[in-house]
Amino acid sequence: MLNSRKATTVFAFGLATCILELERQEKQQQRRNKQRFRPYLKKRGNLENLLQSPTVFFENFHMSEITFNALLGFVEKHLVSKRNTDTKTISIPPKTQLGIILQFLATGELKRNSGYRNHINTQDLRTILEEVCDAICEGLQKEFPKWTTENMLKWADEFEKKYKFPNCLGVVGGKHVAIKKPSNSDDLFLNYKGFHSVVIVAICDAFYRFTYIDVGAFGKGGDQYAFTQSKLGKDLLSDKLPFPKDSMLNDYETPYFIAGNDAFPLHLRLMKPYYGKHIDEKEQVFNSKLSDTLRCIENAFAILSARWMAFQRTFPNQPYEAQKIIAACCYLHNFLMRESPETYTIAPDSEIPPNTVMTELRPCRRGRPLDYCKEQRNNLKEYLNSCA
Repeated sequence: MLNSRKATTVFAFGLATCILELERQEKQQQRRNKQRFRPYLKKRGNLENLLQSPTVFFENFHMSEITFNALLGFVEKHLVSKRNTDTKTISIPPKTQLGIILQFLATGELKRNSGYRNHINTQDLRTILEEVCDAICEGLQKEFPKWTTENMLKWADEFEKKYKFPNCLGVVGGKHVAIKKPSNSDDLFLNYKGFHSVVIVAICDAFYRFTYIDVGAFGKGGDQYAFTQSKLGKDLLSDKLPFPKDSMLNDYETPYFIAGNDAFPLHLRLMKPYYGKHIDEKEQVFNSKLSDTLRCIENAFAILSARWMAFQRTFPNQPYEAQKIIAACCYLHNFLMRESPETYTIAPDSEIPPNTVMTELRPCRRGRPLDYCKEQRNNLKEYLNSCA
């Protein structure tokens, strides 16, 4: 009888211990779940909160809600809802994905800060960043016009009306965009300024809209290499584009061309300034007129870097990620220049913000321009002086 009672007591004690242990484990799991499924993780209301104030919305996205919704209409079909691996059950709709990335690009905040504020882990944010940038480039393809004869004539007409500079199809320029040193890259991305970068080369029209971009050349290459090795650069310099028929200036058949600074080579299709300490008065007039035209690309880069403050810090991303971000920002630039050009975040003819990480290309090495290139530039010089 005693043994039976003792056994019962032991059993009851053991059962109670098991129950207590199960309760302890359950409470521990609840605490873990509470930490994992905190209310702020379940409520991704940041975008909706910002919609309550148009001013705050613009400060965070550098566009109005109307423009944001128009942009969403272009990119939404290229995005799918994402499942947040931190919460397992909470999906992230395309509208929220776009809002998160636009705010990240516009404010220039760190990824970890953006992830914390939007309740997304860093890995998910990286995936969303890449896919939203891809969706922006795909959805806004039409923001980059094709280099047709009709478009080229339109661009040339805009430059002549605005700057009194004939036959100019666009202005080319380039920048080094600072990135974190990639692993196992040796010095491929180390530029002449001593920091690691990828190169963006762009051509713009008279109204600061990009008509062509090439992103991703190694910082070490720099100079004119990025442009001359790009597809458009090769086609342009080898005369493979459907250029308009040469126009007559001072009874001289003058080809259409793009304008560039001293970082690019003088070519039949690429006009650049005269250089040297002893240029004459007519050459100074030419340089002055050309300089006014070259401001277009500087203004375009200035607006780009001021609107998207991600350019004002070193990109911590791998080069291929940085390329996607830069390209997406250029597509967004064109979209906003068309959709709401009044929302400049920098005045035209302003310099690139001093704290930006975009740096000039190095002037190209001096060579001996071909005689017909110099002849064309001299004819333009005479024409511009006759009109002055």
